[in-house]
Amino acid sequence: MTEHNVLPVDVADPGEAWDRGPRQGWPPHGADADPFDTVVRNVQRLAARVPAREAVTYVPDFPDEQPEATLTYGELDTRARQIAAWLAENCAPGDRAVLLYPNGTAFASAFFGCLYAGIVAVPAPLPLNSSGSQLRRLQRILDAAGASVVLIDAEHLPLVAESTEGTAVRCVATDAAPLGDAAAWRHRPVRRGDLAMLQFTSGSTTEPKGVMLSHENLAYTIDLIVRAFHLPPRMNTASWLPLYHDMGLIGGLLIALRKGGQAAMMSPTAFLRDPYRWLELAGRFSAGLSPAPNFAYDLCVRRIPAERALGLDLGSWLVAANGAEPVHAGTLAAFRERFAPAGFRADSMCPCYGMAEVGLFVTGNAPVEDAVVTLVHAEPLERGEFAPVAAPDEAAGAARRAAPGRSDDSAYRSLVSSGPDPFGYDARIVDPESRRELPDGRVGEIWLRGPSVALGYWGLDDETAAVFDGHTDDGEGPFLRTGDLAVRAGGQLYITGRLKELIIVRGRNIYPQDLEARLGALDPAFAAGNTVAFGVDCPDGEHVVILHELDAQKGESVPPADLAGIAIAGLTKYAGVAVANICFVAPGTIRHSTSGKKRRTHMRELFMTGALQPRYESLETAVRDGYRSTGHV
Repeated sequence: MTEHNVLPVDVADPGEAWDRGPRQGWPPHGADADPFDTVVRNVQRLAARVPAREAVTYVPDFPDEQPEATLTYGELDTRARQIAAWLAENCAPGDRAVLLYPNGTAFASAFFGCLYAGIVAVPAPLPLNSSGSQLRRLQRILDAAGASVVLIDAEHLPLVAESTEGTAVRCVATDAAPLGDAAAWRHRPVRRGDLAMLQFTSGSTTEPKGVMLSHENLAYTIDLIVRAFHLPPRMNTASWLPLYHDMGLIGGLLIALRKGGQAAMMSPTAFLRDPYRWLELAGRFSAGLSPAPNFAYDLCVRRIPAERALGLDLGSWLVAANGAEPVHAGTLAAFRERFAPAGFRADSMCPCYGMAEVGLFVTGNAPVEDAVVTLVHAEPLERGEFAPVAAPDEAAGAARRAAPGRSDDSAYRSLVSSGPDPFGYDARIVDPESRRELPDGRVGEIWLRGPSVALGYWGLDDETAAVFDGHTDDGEGPFLRTGDLAVRAGGQLYITGRLKELIIVRGRNIYPQDLEARLGALDPAFAAGNTVAFGVDCPDGEHVVILHELDAQKGESVPPADLAGIAIAGLTKYAGVAVANICFVAPGTIRHSTSGKKRRTHMRELFMTGALQPRYESLETAVRDGYRSTGHV
């Protein structure tokens, strides 16, 4: 099949084309079309035609003390060639290089240096100190990837070099001086099946695994995002997300370079310290796309008062992609209301859905469409049935205003669509037990196949077979089994939860995010802390357990035993099943993945093995006998 671009105008300049055409079905371009166009070829064309155009800018945490760093397309290409020349001399094609950088221009240069040289890039979290957990995670990634080299910046080189001393892994700083001669680099043809990178999963439900993404996977994923969101030419992005995460790498960096725009970046720490800086960054660089998980939009509403929001200019923000975790209807409404005076348009809030195993993206609402929020009856949903509320009566209206989850009387739940039926995939909703395809209106596991689906997990044949080789009961496949529960209805895809995190009590499906959200509304002492809900197996069935981070200083006005009583009574009434196991832990105890997802499965393991140090526990007899040798803490 002949290789050519998705958009023929891109041959002249990838930033000059804007696909306003309709979304097509799977395969995304029909039998005779081929969107394969590598990110390498795209950057090289831009470097040749517009070398002085700014490509990547990093805004430091303390602008008064540190200068901004900017790379033009020409400089990005030159630095990538320098790194690629060194890699070609010191590594073999297909070797893995772990990239350890804070957000910034050095990462971009190293990432493209790997792709230029035919080396597999492995973005990973940079250990910021010598703490055991950070270095252990790095060592697991180094071992799992079989890496031969670590590319890093000079500032952090000593720490990592010390930890790898005595191993076969070389640590090299790429920003101190040019590693190699850019003129010595020789073009290496890229084939569609060549491995481009290992994207380690966020580890929200299991240990991180290296997802194998080919150059073809990356090309198709980027193409889907461009067309799903109708992204314009020369579009800039703004992001605080870490570049070792797929949303930060693809949504924050590679999309901008694909459109011939500028990727503006800041650090996650700066965002958490002051969320205003993220929105200020988007406005200053006229970003058309800026992605983030739901919690980031919620944090902006809580931390940026209306008066301060007036100082922003968000009129250029076309796509506020909201994904990586459950999207809450209340967050959408509150963000729109708070930042509309700053120019933020209601249809710019775009809920979306994706995962590392497809590069990043499955589906998302286009900015020309308002996000779809549907109020459904909660009890049928727990049985796996999608039952919308027919008329906006008084109770339904109250539930629609409540967010997230159900209303006070537990009769309803607001579901936010993650976008229309995925147009870039053959997507099925499948009963995970029987492997039977389900009709619209029934909740099941999302199964996917298409050119964006990754090659599998690096070095994990059994896990690859279990996840990437799904076959329906009639033998059709292979499909990627996402592990996500969803329902199709009215041409929309609604994500309802994670299969491994679903709590089943007496045949009822309880979604942990509903309980977590509800707890925060029961008492001011619960409003600020993190919460996770999960189920544990006992001889008489599954029991619900709630872990909540309780700040002793803020909660000391109400004794823990009384707070436990409030939680048990309120959640039991809300859920309609017994929620009678409460564990209060110190702030910072609940673990999150690299993308901010709650690691419910991991916290469940810590609870079951007694690894937590709770400040207070109130447990049912069955749970206490099964998982504790002593009584209440």
